[in-house]
Amino acid sequence: MALQLSDLDELNKRTRSISSRSHLNEAIISYRAGAYRASIITTWIAVCVDIIEKTRELSVGDDNKAKEIERKLDSIQPTDVKGMQDFENNILTIACEDLDLISHIEKSHLERLKLDRNICAHPTFSPDGEQYNPLPELTRSYIVQAANYLLINTPIKGKVVLNSLYELVNSESFPLKEDKAFTILSSDRYLGRVKPTTVRNLVIILLKRLFKDEKAIDQDQFFKLCSALGAISRLYNDIYTSALEEKFNLILSNASDKLLKRLFVFIPVRLESNDKLEDAIKVRLEGIVSTLTIQEIVDYKTIDILSIIPELQTPLELNVAKMGDAGVKKLCEEYPSIITLASAIEIFVNSGSFASAYSNGVNYLIPHANFIRHDDLVLLLKGVSENETYGINQILHAGGIEDVLCKTYKITKENVVEYSNIWKEFWESIGEKEQSHHDDLKLLLIEDSVIENS
Repeated sequence: MALQLSDLDELNKRTRSISSRSHLNEAIISYRAGAYRASIITTWIAVCVDIIEKTRELSVGDDNKAKEIERKLDSIQPTDVKGMQDFENNILTIACEDLDLISHIEKSHLERLKLDRNICAHPTFSPDGEQYNPLPELTRSYIVQAANYLLINTPIKGKVVLNSLYELVNSESFPLKEDKAFTILSSDRYLGRVKPTTVRNLVIILLKRLFKDEKAIDQDQFFKLCSALGAISRLYNDIYTSALEEKFNLILSNASDKLLKRLFVFIPVRLESNDKLEDAIKVRLEGIVSTLTIQEIVDYKTIDILSIIPELQTPLELNVAKMGDAGVKKLCEEYPSIITLASAIEIFVNSGSFASAYSNGVNYLIPHANFIRHDDLVLLLKGVSENETYGINQILHAGGIEDVLCKTYKITKENVVEYSNIWKEFWESIGEKEQSHHDDLKLLLIEDSVIENS
């Protein structure tokens, strides 16, 4: 593994403020000359100057807290030594807690710089008369920390930016699609130049809005939050993943069943979240899915999650089976899916009149055709050929039914490997008398060489 030291000259070039850059340059020259005490003192001055200038910069940008600090700074008179000392002593707290220019960890590192600066700037009254001589490695680390933590960075107030970003994501102009959300959030005006802590906190706030906030959330807003999380995962995957691992299950463990239902929509959209989902939450989802109403199954698009969490299929199927014919029909109409395929086929093949056969074909069979596979097609066509009420096949003789059968054929030939054999057997089973009523289907079968032209 290659380990590289930071290039001091490069850090100096990247320092934003001219005044800070001048002091940092002086610190670097002192370091290279072996004047380590002078280097530490000048590095600390560069830090103080930078914080003061960034305070004024934020004040111009209409930051209320920065304005308040600037007024306090301006009130200190040149002869007020104590006032200047008090401000300097508190300057790292201001940078961290009031202006969010540095993190708490960065503040703790710079506090060591401040402590060593005080030792370097004053004589040590030790019994043996020995004075403090900082190590060159320590001196260099202070220069690097000052530059990386503060001097090269744009003044961005984390809390203000965080609130602004949250409002942006919830605004009418924010896109539902992840690619467009990425275009917006990757801009330097938004997430392009913020601190990692801001990114992490934004992820947590968005997750809390989804799974902790009981306030209603409409579909558009839901997908805006999801698209924002997707964009963040592309911009800062490590931070996003870390926040998800740390907070996702914690938030979900305290969520009500009502809020957990949102996972049915969320997980298929944000697939990476399923990898972080604890078994305890999945067990709760099994319980929830077994009690969903028809409308909830539709609204939460519950079927979409079955391919991701297969354990949910059995309790959902048992729930659907308890709904009765009316409930199943309503679910078939409103939310065609693999779960309702068998019911849709049964409704169609049991049609008891010409009118119901066509209606059932349009309302139940065609919407489910994409889910039909080999065994389903066999069952369907066997049921069609064997349908009989009052001594006549109500499906094959129904007006408009050929259009239903032709559409079903076109769809199933794309999804069923042995479709030709199944359709050939069906065609032969209905006999010439019934075949004569289905010229359009016959042409399709001939065209695809399923049957021979006769």
